[in-house]
Amino acid sequence: MQSQQRLLVVLAHPDDESFLCGGTIAKMSERGVQITLLCATKGEMGRRMGNPIVTTREALPELRVEELKRACEELGISDLRFLNVRDKTIEFESFDLLAERIVKVIREVQPDALITFHEKYGGHPDHCAIGRAAAFAFLNSGDPDFYPDPLFPAIKVHSLYFVLWHAFYDEWLKENGPGSVTEVNIAGTLKKKIRALRSHRSQTLAVPELWTNQNPSLPFLKESEYFIKGNSLPNLEETDFFKRLKGWDDI
Repeated sequence: MQSQQRLLVVLAHPDDESFLCGGTIAKMSERGVQITLLCATKGEMGRRMGNPIVTTREALPELRVEELKRACEELGISDLRFLNVRDKTIEFESFDLLAERIVKVIREVQPDALITFHEKYGGHPDHCAIGRAAAFAFLNSGDPDFYPDPLFPAIKVHSLYFVLWHAFYDEWLKENGPGSVTEVNIAGTLKKKIRALRSHRSQTLAVPELWTNQNPSLPFLKESEYFIKGNSLPNLEETDFFKRLKGWDDI
């Protein structure tokens, strides 16, 4: 039986991890959790190529992969994987095949918790599409008859969470109430999140305050990150994804 806790993060593009949950990932890593990031695309259709321009459209995918690797080092992500879906086309991929590929990763990694996008609150078609597939994979990874694989047997993941971007926070709470959200205090890892964002140089040079201010005041750099509870009791107060598994103290 595995002793180290494991977290699987399934997102769409390089830099999603840093913008949306970088502080939480760094915090979990500091607590000894093994982090796997499954990134659907290489961000080759990203609008930004630096400011001033630092790359070409042809070279952008390779650059964004290297930027993501550096961000992973900052955040403590030890296992980076790609689905190699073309950027801005996830919604057009075969849903069954996409879910099957995510199930295979779940069964290989055996995570205790999974973080992804909410299919309605993703804010981008790629985000919503990968979140829908990942949630479906979460629900079915424990079914031995669902995409059977002799190498990696079925495993049920304990917890599912959806990243909640600050722009959707008020709307979500108005419709679902505060008990549906987990808040993670990231004051102690905020600097790591900033360094990870700076690793995505081609995408963040267009945000001058991130580079010119030692303590930038930006809406995505608050001291808390928020997550929609995908399968936990709505009235259970949580500040730690693994608290219910190991009895951790509030953090």
